Amino acid sequence: MLKYLKEISKYAGLIFFIILLIMPPFAGLNPAGQRALAVFVLVLSFWVTHVLPLSVTSLLGIALLPLLNVMSLEYTFSLFGSKAIFFILGALILASGLYQTGLGSRLAFKIISFSGSSPLKLLYGILFTAAFLSLIMPEHAVAALLFPIVLEIAVSLDLKPLESNYGKLLFLTMAWGTVIGGITTYLGGARNLLAVGLLEKHYGITIGFFEWIKYSWPLPFLLLIVFAVIITKFADIDISDTSSSLKKLKAKSEARGNLSGAEKRLIVILGLVVFSWLFLSNLINIAITALLGGVLIVAFKVVSWKEVEEYVNWGVILMYGGAIVVASSLVETGVTDWMAARFFSQLELAPFLFIFLLAIFTSILTEGVSNIASVAVILPLAFSAAEAYSLNPILLTLSVALSGGLAFLLPMGTPPNAIAFSSGYYQIKDALKWGLLLKVIGWLIYILVARFYWPLIGLETFI
Repeated sequence: MLKYLKEISKYAGLIFFIILLIMPPFAGLNPAGQRALAVFVLVLSFWVTHVLPLSVTSLLGIALLPLLNVMSLEYTFSLFGSKAIFFILGALILASGLYQTGLGSRLAFKIISFSGSSPLKLLYGILFTAAFLSLIMPEHAVAALLFPIVLEIAVSLDLKPLESNYGKLLFLTMAWGTVIGGITTYLGGARNLLAVGLLEKHYGITIGFFEWIKYSWPLPFLLLIVFAVIITKFADIDISDTSSSLKKLKAKSEARGNLSGAEKRLIVILGLVVFSWLFLSNLINIAITALLGGVLIVAFKVVSWKEVEEYVNWGVILMYGGAIVVASSLVETGVTDWMAARFFSQLELAPFLFIFLLAIFTSILTEGVSNIASVAVILPLAFSAAEAYSLNPILLTLSVALSGGLAFLLPMGTPPNAIAFSSGYYQIKDALKWGLLLKVIGWLIYILVARFYWPLIGLETFI
């Protein structure tokens, strides 16, 4: 009986899809929006239940949107050309250079040598390295840099994709370390700067770089501690030591001898890319820099294009691209505006409960819609709805931006998750297991920070 119920539940999204298509549009939602919502429900359910491969599900979503007259064919296909897609593509090409030349192996040896033979210390090293780097550069750029190093460690330990619990933990730790660190400063995520820009536009109020850190730091700091405790106490680490990896990586490094010409060229190219990500991102978008870096490593014969083709997980590009197209259809047809307006307008709550539910709504929405889109849609509506409560707009801005960064569940939630998922070492259900716990704990930490810490440093709830 349970087996049949499980099979039926896999197709629940298809049932809701059909229902949404045949029923009249919800009040305030146009017919195109209703159909876009139906496609989103179907695609999201298929992603979670694995009825089809993720990339195939994304292609299904792209095909259904023009077929159901949600958006025109040309516009639907043009949305696949998102800068996030090309950033991930460029980042994976760069990662192939680190992996194929062996430079990633050298870096992996340096990282793993500090952990000795302890699998737990190695996870700590990856977690805190990812979080720290995300303080000074975009979180997806950090994931792009660490990915080939973590992959090298997994390969050297002979960890089997989808089978090894430790293999799953390595990539989830890398992804979530960058996500947690990325909410701390302006440099970690574009949504933070967008939120501050909207605040300045609406109220003429600005939040400085270090002022943002003063407000934000308790959330990522406590989340890192919580995640470290989860790894220590509850995670099933199925290897006893990492000394075999240390020996293999050391032998590889010694066998290669001095840096090869390809490695030296790669170091120069990566140095230029990272420099641009850190200091020139206002002039050159990081996606352009990633693509140019990918072009340069092939042009200067760091790797061949055949090696790139063998390394890059093209299915993840299709999956993430389809996710962006489907999510964009919700924005374009007004579904996100409708959801946010319905959510806010139907509630008559105590002010603090309103703020908390605002954070939850943003955090949930950002798993299916990019966090930048979530902030862009929700924050202006929150400003309007909060006028009745006389809430501090700085507090609202922080609530939306910080909670919008808590994307731990789905690969399409944020580029670090997509990059980690491209490893093939874990499935969505593996991320849901600990990711949902992290998200809930993140909400609880947010409540404590908003209720006790922010008033303590002078950020009052009301204006």
